[in-house]
Amino acid sequence: MNTRNQSGLSAIGMLVVLAIAGFLGTAAFTVGPLFLDNYFVNGALQILANEKVHEMTDRQIRRKVQGSFTINSVRDVDIKILNIERQKTRTLVTLNYEKRVNFMANVDIVVVFKNKYDSSQ
Repeated sequence: MNTRNQSGLSAIGMLVVLAIAGFLGTAAFTVGPLFLDNYFVNGALQILANEKVHEMTDRQIRRKVQGSFTINSVRDVDIKILNIERQKTRTLVTLNYEKRVNFMANVDIVVVFKNKYDSSQ
C-alpha cells in the first residue's frame, strides 16, 4: 500500500471553493436587503387586517401604510404606487414594484415583488 496518497484539498481547489463562496456571499448581501424590505412592505399591508379598510378613504389607507414604512425604515418603496381597488364587498390593496441593484461591473439583478391585501379574507 502506498501511504503517500493525497488527502485534503489542494491550493487550487481551495481557491475555487473560496471564489464560489465569495460569489454567493456577494449575491446574498446584495439581494438580502431587498427581500427584508419586501417583508416589511408585506407586513404593512397585513396591518390593514386590523382596520375597517372598506370604510377608510384612500388617503387614510395610504397614511396607515406609510406610517408602517416609517416605523420599519422602508425608504425605497414609493407609496404613490399603492393601488387601491374597491368593489362592493371588498377592497383590494396591491403594491407591486421591482428593484434593480448593481451586482458586479455591468451586471444588474432585478427583483420583482408582488404584494396584496384583500379585505374579504
